[in-house]
Amino acid sequence: MRFSHVEAFRAVMLSGSTTAAAEILHTSQPNVSRSIAQLEKISGLQLFERLPGKLVPTSDGLSFFKEVQRSFAGLRHLEEAARRIRRFSGGSLTIAAIQLIALGLVPRTVKRFAEQYPEVSISIHTGHSSAITEWVDDQICDIGIVSQLNAAYALESEVLYEIDAVCVMPKGHHLAAKTSLGPSDIADEPYISFPRNESGYSAVDAIFEEAGISRTINLETSYSSITCSLVAQGLGIAIVNPLAALDYRHTDIVTRPFRPAIKHFGYLIYPKGRPEDRLIASFVDTLKLVLRDDKHLLTGSSLP
Repeated sequence: MRFSHVEAFRAVMLSGSTTAAAEILHTSQPNVSRSIAQLEKISGLQLFERLPGKLVPTSDGLSFFKEVQRSFAGLRHLEEAARRIRRFSGGSLTIAAIQLIALGLVPRTVKRFAEQYPEVSISIHTGHSSAITEWVDDQICDIGIVSQLNAAYALESEVLYEIDAVCVMPKGHHLAAKTSLGPSDIADEPYISFPRNESGYSAVDAIFEEAGISRTINLETSYSSITCSLVAQGLGIAIVNPLAALDYRHTDIVTRPFRPAIKHFGYLIYPKGRPEDRLIASFVDTLKLVLRDDKHLLTGSSLP
């Protein structure tokens, strides 16, 4: 039994005649009639009664048509499965990111990515750069987004962003009248700091020490998101990655550039020697597009 025989039978059942079936299949009417006759011979079933000018399905023909329809439904399922595979549907992706990225940039990226590939399963983890590096090295995660690279691990990496820190303060703060701030502006202000063992503190600390200016540090936290939330409560000012402040732009905070500049870096890390993966590549492309939009919100133009 050939597929062409079954296809001809189905076309006749759906269209009502061999002539209409021939048009559907882009073939001749004699070819359709020949396929039906061969199918009846092979199956041992009389599928139609031949009446003048038409074919009438027999009870066997109707029963056989039900089975044919089930088979074609299975073929449609396979076609849909192929489309899902082409669009990464049914795939999975595990992402790890430092907290300020995991709370803002990653969810915005996932939202846009899911609009294109709704059936992809995504798992998101957060931690410090050291933990994320271990997860990616152990291939627990497909992609990592970190603020520091660790040369002890043989991972592939690329720069995701390089961006200047900003000073964040409550709305209505008297320093908001300035276009930019420096160490002397912050000297007498309640200051929310990163703990001394966290990345970023040493760069800020060095700038204030070089300027000979002490800060009034009344609060410490390891996370930029918590820092921005504390600022919104009016508990002090801080110097943070502007991507963290962006997530709090609808709260009672404002930002101003801080000079001299303090750089914040973000890196994408991948397992070494990973095979080319279209799913990962597509997610990274989406991530970069969302980051570009975020930078527009921060500055009104793209940053290098």
